[in-house]
Amino acid sequence: MASKIYTTNDQLLGSYLRNLLESAGYSVLTQKTRVEPAQSVSQAGIQSVHGTLDWYSELWLIHDADLASAQQVLQQALSRESA
Repeated sequence: MASKIYTTNDQLLGSYLRNLLESAGYSVLTQKTRVEPAQSVSQAGIQSVHGTLDWYSELWLIHDADLASAQQVLQQALSRESA
């Protein structure tokens, strides 16, 4: 059974993390999910939709047995990116 390991709205980050995991030997799938656009209420009290549809990339790990070690690889990569 596959496990969702990471979700991002940054396509470049999603591709980077997928490539990183695959180069480390993990089998990974990417699934795109649509997110409804943000809604706001105007001064007249009418809801309006701003922007276009947002898409999230979900990274799914194929083998559950690899989940702990793959999460560690992700955390190390993400901590390097934020530094």
